[in-house]
Amino acid sequence: MTAARLQQASQIAAGCVASADPLVTVSKRETDLPAGLASLKPEYFESKPSLHFIGLTWSAEINQTASTIAKELAAMRERLPKAHFVMMASTPSESVAFSNAGVANLLANELIFVDERLFTPTAHDRRNPQRFDAAYTARLCIEKRHELAAAVPRVVLLYGRTEAAEIERTKQLLPRAVFANHELNGGVYRFFDETHIREMLGRCSVGLCLSAEEGAMRASLEYRLCGLPVVSTQSVGGRDRYLLGPHVRIVDDNPQAVADAVAELKSLQFHPLAVREFVGQLVAFDRHNFLLNANKIVERELGVRDRFRSFEPFLRYPVTWRPSDQVFAPLMRIGNE
Repeated sequence: MTAARLQQASQIAAGCVASADPLVTVSKRETDLPAGLASLKPEYFESKPSLHFIGLTWSAEINQTASTIAKELAAMRERLPKAHFVMMASTPSESVAFSNAGVANLLANELIFVDERLFTPTAHDRRNPQRFDAAYTARLCIEKRHELAAAVPRVVLLYGRTEAAEIERTKQLLPRAVFANHELNGGVYRFFDETHIREMLGRCSVGLCLSAEEGAMRASLEYRLCGLPVVSTQSVGGRDRYLLGPHVRIVDDNPQAVADAVAELKSLQFHPLAVREFVGQLVAFDRHNFLLNANKIVERELGVRDRFRSFEPFLRYPVTWRPSDQVFAPLMRIGNE
């Protein structure tokens, strides 16, 4: 880990302590934090048994990712002999890859951790002609394939802080698009939290998912929780688990196919709550299965039965990084839950 990254990691973290007693965490694997929170603050996990559910930031279905993770976790077990690690596979293929590499895992799509309380339909008039045809919430990078949205008439882009070169590259691809984080703030970048994202999605008719490979892509579920139908390309990484039903179109990798699907879904004028309810039922099913399996693993590894009676503790698992003192605060309150 670089000095700069080490300094950053000492201040922020991506994950949560789902239970302080017994000690259970949920976090993400990063290149320099292969065991998530356990890599960030190993001293917290030296003296007592712990269980760590670790998710992926990128698909493990190709290359040698599973083998690499097996080696990383073996090294962490030497450092923390009382710790147990379970990878969360977003797809059945990832689960098979982990099993073949000897990595303990359970099928738990990353998208079940999206907090539906933060993403809800808004009261915007969906017949307003000033609306956008489509929204694309994605980093402005090559992997997101923004060029596939070139034939959609009115597109709004929502994105994280990015380099000027990436902005200019994307503007060349989508000269008519609205770069919301800049253009709605006088040309100066503004970070959009969940409230702002929800507001912007309420002004759109369709959500776009155009990458071919990545992680599960949280935006793909955020769209639908906000009541938007989705146009997606074929993909690897797990988002297709919930891209089912009448509110979704999976299209070929060309701009006209994307534009045609956007126009079709827009014309159907689905009720936002119908879109949300449909996908919500799929997520509820997978959350139920996750709790069953998580409780079995907690009982086997830590000796506590039925620790989790609801999914609520896992909704503390964040979408983005946050101060590490907040993440690890439950360890200071053992016995008070």
